[in-house]
Amino acid sequence: MKENIDDILKKLDVVLSYAKTSIPIDDKYESSKTEEINSALAQASLEFQPINVNRQNPYLASGYSDLHEILTKIRPILGKHNLHLTQIKKQIDGRTILITRIWHSSGQWIESRVFLNPSKNTIESYGSNLNAMKRFEIMDILGLTVSGDPFDDDGEADMADEKEIIEMGSKLKTLYDKKKESYETITAEQYEELMLELDEHSDLVSEMLDSLKVKTLREIPKSRFNPTIDRVRRIVNKRSGR
Repeated sequence: MKENIDDILKKLDVVLSYAKTSIPIDDKYESSKTEEINSALAQASLEFQPINVNRQNPYLASGYSDLHEILTKIRPILGKHNLHLTQIKKQIDGRTILITRIWHSSGQWIESRVFLNPSKNTIESYGSNLNAMKRFEIMDILGLTVSGDPFDDDGEADMADEKEIIEMGSKLKTLYDKKKESYETITAEQYEELMLELDEHSDLVSEMLDSLKVKTLREIPKSRFNPTIDRVRRIVNKRSGR
């Protein structure tokens, strides 16, 4: 009886050691053999129909293919080749991970994983992020493309923040019209506040001095303090990812 208890305790230790890690117990992304599922996927890929944009995002002014449109196009073809798609969620270290898996009737499988990261703690934000990631993961694991995909933009959207920083930097040059400003300069408190914002961003100083036509920051017109520091904060926040 004692030996049986020892064996149980050893197995429990193994389970607990897995539970303490941030990696799922099954840390493989595919079955030990994949030749049958790969063959089936290769045949299915020849039959996938074009996926078209069928919805519009009113805020981003861009189109996309919703989850229903994608699944409607692929499910009959997957089934024809003995393939099946599942998407489940698991909790890992307090975070939710979406697991997308393609199964074959042989028991072989492949999968992808991605953490869900909704921008707000609301059911609407969670549902929006979940469905968006479901679409992206299905298309990625099956190698699908959307005709006229707005995300296929040569990295344009990914460069949006960098472009905004550059544009905001160049706008500093238009802040100051010397003929319209008074001779009163910023106070000592305003100078210290500005220096605090510019800490580790000294490249902005020379641009500000040039654009405002002054030799030192202390000579900045008091009437231009608020718009100047506002621009600086926006640039700094963008660079810091805030």
